[in-house]
Amino acid sequence: MNTELKLQALVDGELEAREVRELETLLAQDAPSAALLQELKWTRSALTGHEAGVQLPESREFYWSKISRAIEAGEKQAVAAPTERVWWLRFLYPATGLAALVAVLFVVSGGRTTDGSDSESVPEDVNAVSFRSESEKMTVVYVADENGNFSPVSQEAKHEPEADK
Repeated sequence: MNTELKLQALVDGELEAREVRELETLLAQDAPSAALLQELKWTRSALTGHEAGVQLPESREFYWSKISRAIEAGEKQAVAAPTERVWWLRFLYPATGLAALVAVLFVVSGGRTTDGSDSESVPEDVNAVSFRSESEKMTVVYVADENGNFSPVSQEAKHEPEADK
């Protein structure tokens, strides 16, 4: 055992008579150990004689029951907290689903604009582009020749009443 620990055990009264005699012979030969023993005794007397006693306004059982009730209330709040967040999730999940549905419908519809006209590109291996204007009530299809130049192939006639012709 360490000498310092043995000195602490001596101050605390935890050593047997044989160990006490061995320490006393050591202290007679080692002045720093004797000084440490004296300091440990002074520290012990300072702590035991001047320790402030704390008085609680309630009894021990009542004090600990208050702590227990506070812990239980905190646990109930921790359990109740996730249910408070659920109310906005009831609106968020359907709104997210609706936004996804609108996005899918927009992609499937080909991205048509609100003014009635749309422009479509066919796959690259066909080499054709079509344009449809609802306001002009016409569709123009451009097909590329072997040089890659586009020219109109067909055009729908405007649907005019027979009386206007």
